[in-house]
Amino acid sequence: MRIVFVILVLLNLLALASIRGWLGTSAPEGEPERLSNQLNPDRIILRPGNDTPPREIEAELPALPAERTPAAPEAGNGRAATPAAPAAANAPAAALACVEIGGLAENEANAVLQNAIAGKPGLRTEHKTSSTPNAWWVRIPPSGGREAAERRAAELRAQGISELFIVNDAGPNQYAISLGLFKTEAKAQQHLASLQARQVRGAGIATRSTTIHRIEVHGPASALRAVTGSPTVRRSGATISECTP
Repeated sequence: MRIVFVILVLLNLLALASIRGWLGTSAPEGEPERLSNQLNPDRIILRPGNDTPPREIEAELPALPAERTPAAPEAGNGRAATPAAPAAANAPAAALACVEIGGLAENEANAVLQNAIAGKPGLRTEHKTSSTPNAWWVRIPPSGGREAAERRAAELRAQGISELFIVNDAGPNQYAISLGLFKTEAKAQQHLASLQARQVRGAGIATRSTTIHRIEVHGPASALRAVTGSPTVRRSGATISECTP
């Protein structure tokens, strides 16, 4: 027992010497002793745990994805790049308008078409006519040739009708007997009634009309102003009015 006790005491002493560094090696017991065992401890700068140099932070951050841009078509892939629309395609189209040049005689309408409108691009024309009565004619229609007209005229003179003449101009009214021309229908009706009261047979009223020409011109407003301001249109005395484009 004594031997075992002595051995235990020696082992305890050996362990104590090792812990105290008596045997040449020692384990640091705390932060002060650890600092004392370091070389040049005065050069050490303590930083906060989250203070990382900027370059190291940039290295640690994940790389951001690059912004995507439309990829240019590769040669030979069968796809052609869509060409950019020309600037002119985005320009607003010229406003279309319409003017009516009216009150024209046939020769005036032809002059306007040939001199003021022909050859100007972008214009579309519509030539229209209308008939307006300008006189009411009391007459006996032709019945046979000239000899028949002369016999009938002699009969009318025998009845006291002196204001008459035989139409000699070629046409559908050749050898008609004219009994009067009036500006209003009412006057023509009154004269016909007086002839009928004097037993004049076969007389009637026919209207004489004037053909009025008008030209509708469709196109850009600037081109229409050039047409209506042309010398040909001004000389004609035509009426200018707007119409539906």
